Parts: sequence; C-alpha cells; structure tokens
Amino acid sequence: MSANYNLFYFFKQFPDEDACRKYLEKRRWGKTPVCPHCGSAQKVYRYNNGKTFKCAHCKKQFSVKTGTIYENSNIPLQKWFLAFYLISLSKKGISSIELSKAIGVTQKTAWYLLHKIRYMLEHRNSDNQLRGTVEVDETYVGGKKKGKRGRGSENKTPVFGAVQRKGRLSITPVENTRRKTLEQIIHKLIKSGSVIMSDEWWAYTKLDKNYKHNVVKHKRKEYVRGDVYTNTIEGAWSHLKRSMMGTYHRPSKEHLSKYCAEFEFTYNTRKKTPLAKFNQIIDKNLIRVGYTDITGT
Repeated sequence: MSANYNLFYFFKQFPDEDACRKYLEKRRWGKTPVCPHCGSAQKVYRYNNGKTFKCAHCKKQFSVKTGTIYENSNIPLQKWFLAFYLISLSKKGISSIELSKAIGVTQKTAWYLLHKIRYMLEHRNSDNQLRGTVEVDETYVGGKKKGKRGRGSENKTPVFGAVQRKGRLSITPVENTRRKTLEQIIHKLIKSGSVIMSDEWWAYTKLDKNYKHNVVKHKRKEYVRGDVYTNTIEGAWSHLKRSMMGTYHRPSKEHLSKYCAEFEFTYNTRKKTPLAKFNQIIDKNLIRVGYTDITGT
C-alpha cells in the first residue's frame, strides 16, 4: 500500500525538532558521524545533550548542522523540513508569501529561505551530459512586453533549454541567443555524437560538426516530421512560464538562474514520490549558503 504523502504524513514522520535532527544525522552520516572540519570518523564523541559532537582528532566541536545550509540559521529544522516537503508536493513551485504563511515566518525570511534552497539546487545540479536524442530551444521570460526572437526586449531574459527524450531537462539563462553563446552551452551540456532536434533558428546551423542535427521548420508550419520535433522542450517552456507568471510573478534577472534551478529540479523529479524528492533535497543541502551567495553583495 502506497503512502498518502500529505501534511499529516509529514508531521507523523517529523513531530518535533529531535526527530528532524536524528533524520538529518542518518541522511548525512548513516551510523557513523564524520567530522566536517577534518573528515575524520575515528573517535567522535557525542555530548550528553545529544546534539553536539567532538572530534578526538582535531579537537573541534560540531553538530549535524555544521557546514550545511542550516548553519547559523535561527529557523528550526522542522520548518526547514516543512519547506522542503511543500516544495516536493508542489508542481508549480511555492512563493515566499505562501511559504511564510505555511511555516509561520515573515515573508522576508521565507524569501531568504527559498533562495537558499534554490541556490543549493543550482549548485548541486548533475554534471552528467545529456545524450541520445536531445531537443534544444530558447525562450524569453520576465518583463511585460513580448520580445522579438534573437533580439531580446525590455526587461526580458533569454533562457536556453535542452531536454533528453525520456530523460533530464537542463535550462539556464543566457546573455543572448547568438550562435557562439548557444554553441558553447550545447557543447558543455550535450555529449558529442548525440542527435539534436531544433527549429530553424540560425544559431543552430553549424551543429552538424559534432552532432547529428535534425531541424523542424516551424516557419513552414512544420511541427512534427516522424521523430523530428521539439514538442518536449516546448512543453517544458509552457510549464516554466506558468510557474513564472502564476507563482513567482516575473522574477528579476538577478535571481532568474535560481528559479530556473528550482523548475529544473521539479521537472526532473516529477515522476518521483514527494518523499523521494524531499530526500533528494535533504541530500543536496549539505553546503553552507550565506547572504552574499544569495544577493551577490
């Protein structure tokens, strides 16, 4: 019998701070705590409070929060966990206003918490290249006016995307949609020798050197020719824009890459259970994220 992954399930699994701490220790270390300062797992002692450890090798103290997204945070672990779980349940993302009401913090705190999570997702994305048959395309997000393709428009930012058929999506904001820019990203994201599907945008015209390149000619009202189409990536764009308009309300260019990282995570884990997605977020957040990482100042 499959679990009913609702909020009742969450609070049954994580009724208090102690339950959250023990779960995090298990996900981070398994049975043996490892010192985050020196990496030693030999002779690590737990203090009587149950939360703090001391490494016999480097003599330093630490907790399961040390060196993670939670370090120096005044937000209880249970609220962090609930934020992760709500993200896992959502198909379109969650706004800082919604999260602030759900976990009982200010909107400013919720915004900062969400951006910490997005930063962590952005910097823990898979380095594995896409391969096989890959669809590529670009779109524009942000701003209020519809832009001209390839030229941009006021307040709009181009976003490049590539999706492996029956596989992973990768999207990233780009400075422009010129050939040099897109080719550099394609060579980084997509394994040489793969089959690339695109429309007739001129920036893709020289991909034949490293890939098998097929083109669907949208200007001639051609959208599918056998297995030549870009419907998968275009479908992803539709979901992205609904999230940007409906949940995030046109995010700024400064933070767009973080929102893209969250959408990428949501898309790539869409077939997983909320608990599996929750655990994936837990496992990704073992990095320290500070204010300057979020704001760039």
